[in-house]
Amino acid sequence: MNLSIARATRIRPARRLASLLFRLACAVLVAALPAPGGFRAAAQEIEVLAGDVPRHALVIGNQDYQGDTRDLANAAGDAALIGDTLEGLGFVVTRVENATQIELSQALLGFARGLPKGGIVLVFFAGHGVQWQGENYFIPVDADPEELSDLRLISLSASNLLTLLAERDSLANIFIFDACRNNPFAKAANRTFGGQTEIRGLAPTRIRFTGNLVAYSTAPGEVSSDGRPGEHSPYAWALSQALARPGLGIESVFKLTRSLVIGATGHAQIPWENSSLTRDIFLLPEAETPEALRPTECDIAAGHPSDPDRVTPGIDYALLRPAIAIPACRASLNRDPENARLMTLLARALLKAGQYEEALALNHRAAETGYTGAFHNIGNHYKQGSGVERNMDTALEWFLKAAERGHPEDAYNAGVIYLTGTDTMPPDLERARLWLERSAAQDYPSAFDRLGILYRDGLGVPADPARANENFEEGAQLGDASAMVNLGTAYLKGQGVETDYAHAYDLFRRAAQLRRRSAYTNLGDMYRRGQGRETDMEEAAFWYGLAAFQGHAYSLEQFNAALAGFDEAKREAINERIQQWIHADFG
Repeated sequence: MNLSIARATRIRPARRLASLLFRLACAVLVAALPAPGGFRAAAQEIEVLAGDVPRHALVIGNQDYQGDTRDLANAAGDAALIGDTLEGLGFVVTRVENATQIELSQALLGFARGLPKGGIVLVFFAGHGVQWQGENYFIPVDADPEELSDLRLISLSASNLLTLLAERDSLANIFIFDACRNNPFAKAANRTFGGQTEIRGLAPTRIRFTGNLVAYSTAPGEVSSDGRPGEHSPYAWALSQALARPGLGIESVFKLTRSLVIGATGHAQIPWENSSLTRDIFLLPEAETPEALRPTECDIAAGHPSDPDRVTPGIDYALLRPAIAIPACRASLNRDPENARLMTLLARALLKAGQYEEALALNHRAAETGYTGAFHNIGNHYKQGSGVERNMDTALEWFLKAAERGHPEDAYNAGVIYLTGTDTMPPDLERARLWLERSAAQDYPSAFDRLGILYRDGLGVPADPARANENFEEGAQLGDASAMVNLGTAYLKGQGVETDYAHAYDLFRRAAQLRRRSAYTNLGDMYRRGQGRETDMEEAAFWYGLAAFQGHAYSLEQFNAALAGFDEAKREAINERIQQWIHADFG
């Protein structure tokens, strides 16, 4: 199977910076709080949309395709099912069936122009959809491309759709694409496009606006089932069931949909979504549901930043303080003893405190309820050998369970394990790339760094320094220290970019603030060699000393050589500066 890779689209740095500062502020808040008793006042209510907010939906079912394009068995019926379900939830539904290019464009423009401000907008498309060069295109029934480049002119692109509705001042836009198919034009021999397979399935959609959720009937790069003639597709059936379930926030609706589809297809089809929503949305609320989403003192002290079901931004593991988090989480769990999220957060704090047995037991209790964060935690137990024998094959099994349910860190973890292999499994570069792409589609920073390494080193893909640097830059903008170092190295050595010592230095300094050892060594080299700045052996010694303190042999050798050129007073001053850096909260 030849899986395509979507080029990363650069996300606005301002949004990323704001997100990073917000997470940092939350982490500092937790570090500063003296005791669990102060947490309740710090908890903030999650903003919820429900009730009388205007609701409008555009539901498209393209089934009867013209010419050489394959027909579909159930797209029109699936659209009718979802349309009926949405009307039952109070949506004003605009229905379009078997639309040509002109009809599709007219329907979309008419729908967009009629939207009131401040509402919830939903678009459902059932029909053929393909990807080309990282963009997704939804196919009208009269599409007749001669070349893949024709798709830009004869079909609807996902980016254009998102941009059009983002400009309508809605509170939330929900896009649902039940459109992941093989090449729909391959019915005729001349429509194989030279054997190209890049149009298989859909590519991950990068969301550049807040207030959006994009859902696919299956994972990026894969294809979904249309169902047997006269029936509904597994995805449309599951979605209709989940939408009608009272008391679920919209993101929980899609988690339930995913679970139902996984069960109905035996893991052959795994739905996927990407969200930039800043509010939770209850289409069929229950009175007590918003209360359940208010953060507890446990969420503030131990929330996991990558948990899809988190109710706070979360706190990095390095900053988690078990002495605060454990009593806070015990108190929260005592008040709500069946809450799987709280079980996993207490387990997270216990894991850091080295209380492995209780942590593992809590995680298994939560896993029995299907809670995604528990799968992640158990995977970490086996990855680290914490309370169990270290086993990367078992760790992968648990990480995949979490990744299939939308956990971005575990999509990354799965990619890394496939990249390196295990004792019983050789490396699988194609699977590694797929999982890393899925993680990157959810803006997990380290995934961009690993994808950059794949392209830089030609691991399973043709070496492409420029594309490698695009990924490194994405990771660097999201705050990944390794991506900063790799991008800095590219500018230092002129790999895929023009040599730029100043830019390399800035990247290494940013990574150094995040305590990246390789950044220390690179800064030492730049000062020793006079690359982009005056040769300064005192500065070189300082940076080499920091890396040597972390056990880097080359840096220790350079550090000792540099110190040999100084008198005792200078050596003491350098060592004192190193100790101040090591013990500072921030460099």
